[in-house]
Amino acid sequence: MTRVLERLTSPNTDGGVLAQVVAVVVLAVVVGWLLRRERALVLLTAGLAVCALGLLGLRALH
Repeated sequence: MTRVLERLTSPNTDGGVLAQVVAVVVLAVVVGWLLRRERALVLLTAGLAVCALGLLGLRALH
């Protein structure tokens, strides 16, 4: 179980990183669409998605 979590959170291949980025974008779009009636929650979702993508980008630089 620990090995699976390690592989999901820290992939070794470019394909794994791409899968993480796609998952974050898809999840943000779905949650944003579900919360579309409340503007503040949509903005919160967008902000969290941008932060998550930024952290993935920083990790990719190292």
